[in-house]
Amino acid sequence: MRGTSELPLLISLPAPRSLLPLASLRLTPRLPPALDILAAKCKAAANVSLLSLCPLSGGTDVGAAETATGSIDWDAATPLMSSSLWSRDGCKWPPLAGTIELGMAIGHGRTSTVYSAKLNGVPVALKCVAPNADKEAFGDLATELVVYQDLRDLQGTLIPRVLGHGVIVMRGHILAAIAMQLVVDELRLVGDIRERAIHNMPLQCRQAALATVKAINGRGICHGDARADNVLFTRTDDGQGLKPILIDFAYGFGDATEGEISDDFASWADILGLDSDDY
Repeated sequence: MRGTSELPLLISLPAPRSLLPLASLRLTPRLPPALDILAAKCKAAANVSLLSLCPLSGGTDVGAAETATGSIDWDAATPLMSSSLWSRDGCKWPPLAGTIELGMAIGHGRTSTVYSAKLNGVPVALKCVAPNADKEAFGDLATELVVYQDLRDLQGTLIPRVLGHGVIVMRGHILAAIAMQLVVDELRLVGDIRERAIHNMPLQCRQAALATVKAINGRGICHGDARADNVLFTRTDDGQGLKPILIDFAYGFGDATEGEISDDFASWADILGLDSDDY
């Protein structure tokens, strides 16, 4: 995700009132009373899913930027739902199916926030953006989703697996979200400190990360945002080593030229402390 340290298909929705991602809403004492009204309006929605918002660990609030109002203006939201914002490149954003248990915010960026969560009991990284707040932000998330589609054969091995996507309601705000495999990063560092730590990692780990970039570039796709924060190192299946997982494709794009691919590869080589000419 752009501008963050965290971690990983467009849009033609049904009639606005069938959009809602919940048939009922299990409220906790920490949620604003306005959601009672929202839940009542959702009861008539057909083919919708259940959204369960849980209190955060430590009693901290979720995404203050997204929850400033604590309520939803349904009349104002209706035109948004039917606008071109929800229709890009032939992909769809349906209500996100299943039960979501929201955890803590684990990453913030210029256009989105990532939360630890559970989708139908499975741990996920839930990347959310409020489309009614910033069209550019939604475009970034839509771009990321398209890139993940194009790289579906690499999901779960070199990049996170996408487990679901769609619209949800969080504390009175309509959000677009992607639920991705939750990757445990063993470095747990950010920014310049993280980059220095990567440079000190075993050569094999850094070469594996660059090989991941090469595999993506080989499909005509550029990652577009080479930063130390966008490559995670998680335990191998046997627990004996580390493997790289590339994340955050908000700047990604396909049909890249040879020059664009060369620049993308060289940028990543620099982040990894390697010479691109050697690979």
